[in-house]
Amino acid sequence: MTSITTITRILGGVARVAALRTRGVSESRIRAAVVRGELLRIRKGWVRLVDASPDLVRAVELGGRIACVSAARHHDLWAPEGTDFHLARPKHAGRTYGDLGDAIEHWQSTPWRLGAPIVEPVPALVRQVLLCSHREDALAIIDSALNKNVLSMAQLARIVDALPPRFASVLDEVDPKSQSGLETLCRVRLSILGVRIRSQVMIDGVGRLDLVIGDRVVIETDGRAWHDGPDAFHRDRTRDLALLGRGYIVIRLSYQQVVHEWQLVEPVVRAIIGRREHLWSAAHRRDGLGA
Repeated sequence: MTSITTITRILGGVARVAALRTRGVSESRIRAAVVRGELLRIRKGWVRLVDASPDLVRAVELGGRIACVSAARHHDLWAPEGTDFHLARPKHAGRTYGDLGDAIEHWQSTPWRLGAPIVEPVPALVRQVLLCSHREDALAIIDSALNKNVLSMAQLARIVDALPPRFASVLDEVDPKSQSGLETLCRVRLSILGVRIRSQVMIDGVGRLDLVIGDRVVIETDGRAWHDGPDAFHRDRTRDLALLGRGYIVIRLSYQQVVHEWQLVEPVVRAIIGRREHLWSAAHRRDGLGA
């Protein structure tokens, strides 16, 4: 017999009592698990494991689902750092459970159903971030969803079509090739400069580059997850040397610089473009570069 803790964990660590019953768990087993401390009651009809996600527990306590940016984090999508908790509740919810506190509330029409997820599905959270978040953060989340293949362009088109006309340009602004939120933020911010920007450009002998501005300015964004540690540090500098040897200008940006110090970054890029250093020169071409 599968243990009640295993079944609850399969359900996400937080479960409706009714959902446990549909999986063959009797009321007496549930009560016994609570007495033993294997399960804790959240509110009437809901139980959780001791190590259940605090966000999942809070969502159930408040009678809703994890939504918007908070849901993006739970789906392992890129999301801006922050502590705001976003909650979705049924449009015609008749009761509020507990104190919402500083939770950001989203009203939506999908009612609770037996077995419904406690985290909003990706298409729902995409609609929410477009309506709630800063435009560039929303685009970064959408790029992440497209890149991870948990959202299709067809799904995105349907979402955008149901929103006000000001969101129509989203379809032209996203890039499924983008592999990090930092990359998306740089691309979106630099798009106002009116020069060609390419994502995930492959260079033989070097690998994929996050962004290339014009012909030869390379932007590499160093997110903490992939660039920490001595091996990554050495690998990145080896790539930089190879690119410099081929005539590229390499700008390597940290999370801090992209998110909190962009006012220091943009003038540098503008100056490079103003001097037309983002383009291959005749001298470069005579040396066989930029072919």
